[in-house]
Amino acid sequence: MSLDHIKTMLETLNQYNNCEITLTFKNKNGIPLMSVCYDNNCYELTHLDTKIIETCDDIESAISAIDKVMQDSSKKTSN
Repeated sequence: MSLDHIKTMLETLNQYNNCEITLTFKNKNGIPLMSVCYDNNCYELTHLDTKIIETCDDIESAISAIDKVMQDSSKKTSN
């Protein structure tokens, strides 16, 4: 998935912040890795394997965090 596509999805979360929309990112095998929602003016990224919640105040830091998880997962599944 391209970073532009991720940015568009995160902008949509922000635009509809009064709704309960959650994005789920999966690895190449379809295993859920991270869920993302927009709440209290920040992006909440939940790492589904550890249940750790990371908050990002801006879209760029959220994109970076999501991309890192996706890249790390890609490396693990290719080994």
